[in-house]
Amino acid sequence: MERKMHKIKRQLPDSEAKALFEKGHHGILAVNGDDGYPYAVPVNYIYLNEKIYIHSAKVGYKIDAINRDSKVCFSAILSSKILPQEVTAAFESVIATGKISQVEDEAERRQVMETFIYRFCEGAIDTGLAFVDKTLDKTAVLRIDVEQLTGKAYRGGAY
Repeated sequence: MERKMHKIKRQLPDSEAKALFEKGHHGILAVNGDDGYPYAVPVNYIYLNEKIYIHSAKVGYKIDAINRDSKVCFSAILSSKILPQEVTAAFESVIATGKISQVEDEAERRQVMETFIYRFCEGAIDTGLAFVDKTLDKTAVLRIDVEQLTGKAYRGGAY
């Protein structure tokens, strides 16, 4: 599935989109929910080795939906600012599609969870790593194998 962006001038080069995505920490995971309705849930994430990783409880609506259909969409808004004088907003965003699965390999699971700690728990690394040790067996680590990633930005200026 590949569609051309309507405002193609706003599409970011792949390298810039990936670099931008690596800096983010929250996004929206969209799955095929019950009765054909989409289900979109906010999650925190890391982008590592060109894959998106999410941690989750091992049970729940999101897991049920993923087990039923592995196709997902993930989006993140990395910056946003209303520009009233231009009657628009400046923004940077990334959208990825791919297939999601639960990571079973223990070494990969630990690496992902420790990466979450090192990226987002500055000043509390020891506490975070102890938390990982305590909860890893109760945590689902989900990996999106990205099939398409597109970045888009408008940073202000000429419309």
